[in-house]
Amino acid sequence: MLDTADVTRQFIETIISIIGRKTSDEYAAMIIQNLLKKLQPKYPFLKEIQITNARTLELEGTVTVKDSLNDISPKNVGLALKELITKIMLSLGKTAGYFFIRETREKIGIEYDTILLKSMDVDLTLLQSTIIVEKKTQNILEIQKIDLMRRFLKVLLFVIEKQTSKSYALSCLQQQIKNLHEQYPFLKSISVNDIRYTLGSEEVIVQEEINTIEPNILGRAITSILQEVDNTLTALGRNSIASDLKTHLTFEYLSKLNEMGVIIASQGIGYGAVFTQVIKTLIDIIGKITSETYGIFVVNTYLRKIDIKYDFLKRVNVEPPINQGEVYHIIIGGNLDSVSETDARRAIQQLLENIIEVLGEKISDEFIQQFKNSLDKKYLSKIEEMGVNFHMIELHEAMLTKTE
Repeated sequence: MLDTADVTRQFIETIISIIGRKTSDEYAAMIIQNLLKKLQPKYPFLKEIQITNARTLELEGTVTVKDSLNDISPKNVGLALKELITKIMLSLGKTAGYFFIRETREKIGIEYDTILLKSMDVDLTLLQSTIIVEKKTQNILEIQKIDLMRRFLKVLLFVIEKQTSKSYALSCLQQQIKNLHEQYPFLKSISVNDIRYTLGSEEVIVQEEINTIEPNILGRAITSILQEVDNTLTALGRNSIASDLKTHLTFEYLSKLNEMGVIIASQGIGYGAVFTQVIKTLIDIIGKITSETYGIFVVNTYLRKIDIKYDFLKRVNVEPPINQGEVYHIIIGGNLDSVSETDARRAIQQLLENIIEVLGEKISDEFIQQFKNSLDKKYLSKIEEMGVNFHMIELHEAMLTKTE
């Protein structure tokens, strides 16, 4: 039967092997040797573990554990091994990686892992989770306000650009920050630059002054920027940026923002938002086949044709960009959220069928599939919940193709 000395030897050899693959066996042995020495004042019995031939290493036989280690309480030895692996993770950082302990558990084998858990109180799975949480907590504490603000604004620029254009994203963010200067004077220490023209290296520059601002005040400023941008995009007929922001900000940044009182929450989906996304997706698809201008023309034309039947569409319109480089505006007038689900469903279905019919040969026979693939998943789910019958539209599309 395996004893404490056997399990300890196998445990350390396994660790050296894993570290050695990413660095070298010699380096791995040296690291473990040094860490064991540092832990010896606290755990004197670690002197019973010897690592030899570190310079000309052949792993087998490198780790020697004296039988006298079996006289020590297995749980005390386990305590020392847990501290050893924690120090390894902190010492090696990314070289060890988040899955280092899991790899150790898999490689050491079930028999050794069982003794580690039951006799020595070394739960490798729990240890993995604990170290990851501690590491993330440490990362959160290390994030300075200047880093947080820079990262937040860069991600904000990215998600605005996804829905509009590079030029619009830059001018929008510049304007929203400028509008808040009077309320939050410290925002003057932030600049958003178009590096295509300024030829600088950074789009977002944040001065050190931001680190001196109270967290709750900075949080209110960030919330104001977020709300103003979201309102501006909604007025343009674009989507809320909340879910996209949460996707592109890491756990550490989201946690830090939360500490400062910044809550990034997705909004509910009403019919106004659904029509906005349907129209935007149609314009985007038609624009790729022909041009954005033609896409806007087609959508506006058929909105006017069906608003005779669906009166609530009379105040829905797409305003083309006035100048080159600007973006079109989707105008949703009135309260579309108050219309019945039946009318909303029928209007969307008729709009899709009419556009397919008029475009004819200009579109492929998989137009509806392109539409479904291009539409944000949450809006696609909402439309399907409303009962829009994509299968019937595809049959209609197929019949038109055959007729032609």
